Amino acid sequence: MKRNVFGALMTLIVAFTIAVPVVNAQQTIMSANVPFDFNIGAKQLPAGAYAVREMDRATLIQSKDSETSVLGIYAYAGPSKSDETKLVFHKVGDRYFLAEIWSSARGQGLSVPQSKLEKELRASNSGPQGGGVETVIVALR
Repeated sequence: MKRNVFGALMTLIVAFTIAVPVVNAQQTIMSANVPFDFNIGAKQLPAGAYAVREMDRATLIQSKDSETSVLGIYAYAGPSKSDETKLVFHKVGDRYFLAEIWSSARGQGLSVPQSKLEKELRASNSGPQGGGVETVIVALR
């Protein structure tokens, strides 16, 4: 009996020891109010307030109400300038796709890979009647 209680207690201690650094590892690097629905990969996110958080090597993009989030590992896009904090979107037709995350707090930019849907829309919009691709920048606070 004592052995089972001791084992359970040790399991809880180990679980809490592992969980505490993971919770503390999240650092909000920026907040933004995105005025339009947008896609990250295959996931569509609604317009609204978002926080971008750094979690070790991953980046978490989460709505302020925590209803919607996307976790990804994005490629290095280069060093950012001291006042360069923004989200860069590509507008293809009537759809928006997150393309880059620039943070002066992080000191670098991140490149979000194009989704299959974005590639398909780019191909269908590249003709003479197609509207092409626009770059839209959302300044962060």
